[in-house]
Amino acid sequence: MTTNALTVTDSLTKTTQRSSLDELVTARTKRSLLLVDVSGSMDHRTSEGLRKIDQLRNVVRDLLETHPVPVAAFSDSVRLVGDHIPEPSGSTRLDSAISFGRRQEANHLVVVTDGEPDSKTAALEEARLFGGAIDVFYIGDPGSRGAEFCAQLAKATGGSCGITDLTGEPKKLAAGIAGLLGAASEVL
Repeated sequence: MTTNALTVTDSLTKTTQRSSLDELVTARTKRSLLLVDVSGSMDHRTSEGLRKIDQLRNVVRDLLETHPVPVAAFSDSVRLVGDHIPEPSGSTRLDSAISFGRRQEANHLVVVTDGEPDSKTAALEEARLFGGAIDVFYIGDPGSRGAEFCAQLAKATGGSCGITDLTGEPKKLAAGIAGLLGAASEVL
């Protein structure tokens, strides 16, 4: 009986160690989610005369060719969209988008937005609750209030902030996002 007792004890110990190792590996895996702004202002045109939303669609398409990251679109609501980015409408509920990322169990968010959120306070509070890094690409002028807020959000979460006007090659922005996602991202 002693031999069986030791075997059972050894088995439980090994299972506990394996569970701890699995938890450690899982905790270190980056689970990223790309959040794209599809609010009404994304219907505006860039300096090249193209709609921001169409340029963003090109970026997402290029990105997904190499990085199968989940994509969620946000405005008044948030939903997973893959590469089917909807037409722009509504406001910029960034707080809801960050909360959605938390509910999806992401631990890293990449946000692409062209405006200030409906509520900066609510967005920053959701970012605090999220607890992971939030990297932001702001579409617009570097000195604008939107750019300042995006930099504040990224800094508050240990993320980074880039600024783009979506002109030129979409592959350049896609490569920037891919760099933030890294090779170790797990699909949610």
